[in-house]
Amino acid sequence: MQQNHFEIFGLPVSYQIDRSALVKRYRELQQEFHPDRFAAKSEREQMLSMQYAAQINEANNTLKDPVARAAYLLQLAGVEIKPEQTTADGEFLMQQMMLRERLEDVRGASDPEAELDDLGGEASELFKAQEVSFSTALQASDLDGAKSALLKLQFLAKLQRQIEELEEDLLD
Repeated sequence: MQQNHFEIFGLPVSYQIDRSALVKRYRELQQEFHPDRFAAKSEREQMLSMQYAAQINEANNTLKDPVARAAYLLQLAGVEIKPEQTTADGEFLMQQMMLRERLEDVRGASDPEAELDDLGGEASELFKAQEVSFSTALQASDLDGAKSALLKLQFLAKLQRQIEELEEDLLD
């Protein structure tokens, strides 16, 4: 099978995806190609169903994750992002530093829960803004702009995970 992830699900190649269509088509494909359905078939058919099921899972995991989907779209356009690569945008780097400092200071705040809520809300808004930047740049074939937005999305997604981890830690 030589289809890209979007083709597997019959979706247009775009950052904006129809999540309900993705979920529905994923379930249909899982039913159709689940390896258990091929248990009585030939070894070749069993192997092919396992490979196809694995590809369906990988495609689903990529498309449902906004950061992975953005990286995949850039990959399709011939742009590779190295995992250790970070943004060179000086203004965003300053913003990153301030957000990290705020996260580190949450435990010492007079109301850590409120501070964490504020920080989480700000990170969420920044993430949404970068999603718009990525989508707009990609549609305009501005691959450097899309790459810059993706690097910022990667940082913001990591920050959101750290906020959630700290929230769980504070609630325990």
